[in-house]
Amino acid sequence: MVTSTSSSRYLGARLPNGLVLQRFIGAGKFAWVYEASGGSEPTAVKVLFRDDEQGARRFRREIKVMRELPPNANCVGYRGHGALPDGAPWVAMELVDGFTLQSVLRSGRRIPERAACLLMAQICDGFRELHELGLTHRDITPDNIMITHLGRLVKIMDFGLVQDSQGLLRLFEERDVLAGHDFADDIDAGLIAGTPEYMAPEQITDPRRGARQTDTTADVYALGVVFYQLISGRQLFPFAAGSRGFSGRDGLAHYLNYRQTFRDEELVCPLGTDGELWSIVRKALSRDPSMRQRTASELRDDIRFYLETGQGVLDDDLSETVSQVVDVARMRSAVLSTGEFEDIRALVDAPAIEVSLVPAPPRPGPPPEATTVESPAPRLAPDAELMGATRPRRHAPRRTGPAPAMVVALALILIAAGVMLVIALAT
Repeated sequence: MVTSTSSSRYLGARLPNGLVLQRFIGAGKFAWVYEASGGSEPTAVKVLFRDDEQGARRFRREIKVMRELPPNANCVGYRGHGALPDGAPWVAMELVDGFTLQSVLRSGRRIPERAACLLMAQICDGFRELHELGLTHRDITPDNIMITHLGRLVKIMDFGLVQDSQGLLRLFEERDVLAGHDFADDIDAGLIAGTPEYMAPEQITDPRRGARQTDTTADVYALGVVFYQLISGRQLFPFAAGSRGFSGRDGLAHYLNYRQTFRDEELVCPLGTDGELWSIVRKALSRDPSMRQRTASELRDDIRFYLETGQGVLDDDLSETVSQVVDVARMRSAVLSTGEFEDIRALVDAPAIEVSLVPAPPRPGPPPEATTVESPAPRLAPDAELMGATRPRRHAPRRTGPAPAMVVALALILIAAGVMLVIALAT
């Protein structure tokens, strides 16, 4: 396994598929990323440098998820994987020519509602197959979302914290549909996995339950936090406000306590935001997971229905979201215009608005004691004036059905059983 701390050691390395690592792009907590030449399309290669079993297993999980997901225009595409001569694993993927959503939001300026809705619809589309398989991303942040210069497409990055919430991949491994046993146990036991500013409340409390209850609705919550930032220009839960002036582990503990005790009644509609649109965002941000949209696709449907009709969702709909039938022909024109895209791209270089933060009031109860997988440095966001939202109109409830992941699992098991029966009869 790799032990060097220098990312330059792999420059010029040639992979078995003919790719050559030409330029260092960046680094995360676990891996270095390089631009590679020699392929038919622009390619990036991620190489694991972290020398421990947890990092290696997490990297294998990410590769497995990327490889098994069906192609999606809003996800970074998988191009292959392997190991370097020193044993360091690598995965090749589509090289995205664009900019991160974080670079846009850093300016502290709000994005117009229509453009924000169109961006969010694409972002939600990027999680469609992931949620259909019952997988939870758990680290949806503006840093993990890119927008391409060509095509104005959103691209979802980084699947390193994906959780097999419904046990589908573990079942496939047990049935030898997938090789290996990377999802056989919970490698995050006792840990808070994710980026604190975008975590759902249940992600914080999971480690103390003994059994994880986080599912796709946690991703919906994170999408709601991103949506709020798009329409307001400010973070909903800035670290500096919740940490009460403390830093390090003490600051993180205070911040997590602040997040755990935050109530739905404290959510306020950003000034100038349409109440119908706010009803959709507020639903995604419900503290109770059962009150949110269940998947990113359901949130996307609510957004698209709002774009088509101007209507939101019920604020007293406690059991199910409203997932309306959308006129696809009419929605084909609902894409970012050149002007909207250029306005968004211009924010990358725009000076940031002056920051003004008010510390959150003290919360009852002791701060939680937990270790996080991701604990980024505090990111400040500007204040914005707030106002209340109007009550949205009533809609018809959507139809319900079995969990998609279980349907897929049952189908594959039945297919496998049929194949074995045919072989048995033939012999």
